[in-house]
Amino acid sequence: MAGLVEKLTVLCFAGTYGLALASDLARFVVRWHARWYLTVGLTALGWIVQTAYLVNLGRIGDAELVTTPFGSLLILAWILAAINLYLLVRSPRTAAAGLFVLPVVLGLVVAASMGMKRTAWVGGLGTKSAAITFWGTTHGLLLMAGSVFTCVAFAAGLMYLVQSNRLKHKRPPRFGFALPSLEQSERLNRGAITVAFPLLTAGLIIGLILTVALHRANGASIGWTDPKVISTMAMWVVFAVLLHARYRPEMRGRRMMLLSVVAFLFLAFSLFGLELLQIPSAHGGSRLGGGPS
Repeated sequence: MAGLVEKLTVLCFAGTYGLALASDLARFVVRWHARWYLTVGLTALGWIVQTAYLVNLGRIGDAELVTTPFGSLLILAWILAAINLYLLVRSPRTAAAGLFVLPVVLGLVVAASMGMKRTAWVGGLGTKSAAITFWGTTHGLLLMAGSVFTCVAFAAGLMYLVQSNRLKHKRPPRFGFALPSLEQSERLNRGAITVAFPLLTAGLIIGLILTVALHRANGASIGWTDPKVISTMAMWVVFAVLLHARYRPEMRGRRMMLLSVVAFLFLAFSLFGLELLQIPSAHGGSRLGGGPS
């Protein structure tokens, strides 16, 4: 009986996500101004119901959220649903982010609910466990996706700066190659930043949870003063400032593009700078689990 109730509970937010996807797909057949509000409302409702479900699951199941495939897949779906909701609100209403993200969310929920098993990952929260492998991979994939969009924002920023300088000095395009207009470059830059920030944020949050989980499981953790942690948090702060600045009129144009370049440099240093400068860090190193990485 409990299993049936649990399946119905999962069906509540899964069905709401499905309705949100159907509302988003309706853009191809109907022109209704309220459709966007319906899509956002259904997505937000599904996310709130799923949040309540996960909170209750965590309360009664202790570490079940991160030690079983069922809980892990639901959390991953919850993170992606939050990213999709963010993109819906921040992006232009003509954007179709939900058409690509919501099917993935639904697929993860369906995969988690099939069987509703509570079998733990092999090894629990040990250093070599499947749980750590799963969440470590998710952490890396989210950061990688965020980095890709950051590179797009960086490229758009450079194109804007080059095009702006050419127009200012009234120089013709070189080699017969025309760059995008300032408006196009700025639009691409803003869109890429809008997508990059939630991906990087989700990746960093998962990394933080992994650190705490490892510490609770076997005392292994990355110190909060570790250079990798400090550089990563500094990078996130720069992106938060960048996201805030994009909505301030005085930061439009050249200033915004220069700040995008700065954010890219912070990201590059966080990912590769420490290794190039050979600054010691415990990230992925021997202090995780007391053995070699």
